Amino acid sequence: MKQLKEQGTYLIERVGANNKRRVLVDDFDVLDCSDTVDLIEHMKKVDLIACCVYEGAFQSICQNLKEAIEYRTEQEAAPLNILLCVNALGAPDYFETELAKLLQNNPAASRYLKEKIGICQVMVGMAAMPSSEELIAEDAFAVTTKLDGHIGIDEEPFKGELPQVKQTGGVQKGKAQIYRKVYTGNMKHCMLAFLGKAKGYTYIRDTYDDGWIEDCVLGAFFEADAAIQAEYQFDETDHQEWIDFIVEAPKNRNLKDAFTRVAADPKTKLSRDNRFVGPALLCMKHHILPFYLAKGIAYGFLYRDESDIASIEITNYVKEHGIEKAIEVYCGLTENEWELKQLIMAQYKEAEKIR
Repeated sequence: MKQLKEQGTYLIERVGANNKRRVLVDDFDVLDCSDTVDLIEHMKKVDLIACCVYEGAFQSICQNLKEAIEYRTEQEAAPLNILLCVNALGAPDYFETELAKLLQNNPAASRYLKEKIGICQVMVGMAAMPSSEELIAEDAFAVTTKLDGHIGIDEEPFKGELPQVKQTGGVQKGKAQIYRKVYTGNMKHCMLAFLGKAKGYTYIRDTYDDGWIEDCVLGAFFEADAAIQAEYQFDETDHQEWIDFIVEAPKNRNLKDAFTRVAADPKTKLSRDNRFVGPALLCMKHHILPFYLAKGIAYGFLYRDESDIASIEITNYVKEHGIEKAIEVYCGLTENEWELKQLIMAQYKEAEKIR
């Protein structure tokens, strides 16, 4: 942090399917978060906070926000919007519940929370990946992202006017949209990595010319999409725009998006409410056969990266205890969900033969 603060700039290389663009960022500050004093002081003064963290940090962030909200209440400060740029499902509900609990003994701060705090789910459709050695040699803090993409902010809870930033806009039904994003978009990306690894590839771009992978991944996408649509009933225009955004997206062969990043921590990705089992269960609820989603789960159990502790744990567990027990432990399926479990087991046995 000290080095970045002293440097005062960092480079972003935005990589598209046909071109690249560089942006030099120089209008920022770096906070010393070795303790929370500096962080909370800034939370007291700003009107927009973006949280780009993993779920494990939620509780500590809420604790810091509590102190900032109590101060803002005393000062009768302007509204504050909290943008949750996370894939953790149910994040806004967690923040709303946790902050309400932390402020329950302060009636004024509780009112401020309800009336002046906007807790907004954000759909981040803007992938980032490790920068190349050449770029890092040029700038140790360089960031690499996709050139295309979009940031969608849930409009309903937002207080005031949305930020006027390129490739950023408002969306409706934000709490439902994050399920659609994770269960279709993130699932599709991760399934490319699971199947690609089994075929001996290394990067997402390596899978683009593999017809079998494309058929399987699109099959899983449309199963999940049908279940999401049945559950949340997005309007048809919005629904078709989402399908086009995912399915018709240009295949960016300039990005070296490694499976090690995309499929990292398969223990989380195979868990009950996450990218694969979540939409598969939703399919079962709406009488849709999750044939390809089960295939994605099966290949998730075959995925092994020697630098990924979770993948080693899972594959070792399958070897020692068998796939049926592994499905129960890692996917959290119950006895009543035997149909999905049997489907995954069948796909796993088939995958073992052809990988």
